[in-house]
Amino acid sequence: MENMLKLVSFILMLSIFNCAPAKKGISTPSAGAAQNETAAINAKEMIDKGFSKGTITNSKSQGCPYILNVEQYKDNLDPVNLGEFFKGDIPDHVWVKFASLRMPSRCDTARPVNIIEINKRSTE
Repeated sequence: MENMLKLVSFILMLSIFNCAPAKKGISTPSAGAAQNETAAINAKEMIDKGFSKGTITNSKSQGCPYILNVEQYKDNLDPVNLGEFFKGDIPDHVWVKFASLRMPSRCDTARPVNIIEINKRSTE
């Protein structure tokens, strides 16, 4: 009787351990959906805080090394103080708060702006 109890316990433990990886596999798509939900919530929070979605590209002009494109606006922006926020690599996708400047443009293709606040943005 004691051996039978040990055998049943062993089989029960073995079946529990075998089911655990299957549960993780099922929850993986849900984790991806949850990550997309989190990104959408973060985007809403950032927009509510006054940030705009922006993309930074390298410029070929000597006067303005970077061009900032903001989704809400159709014109190009020249961030004059971008170096104050990033000391190494400049990210491509950002959340940005900026103010227009009344100064002559450093380049022909963009108007100068002063960055108030900037954060890296994950690509969505």
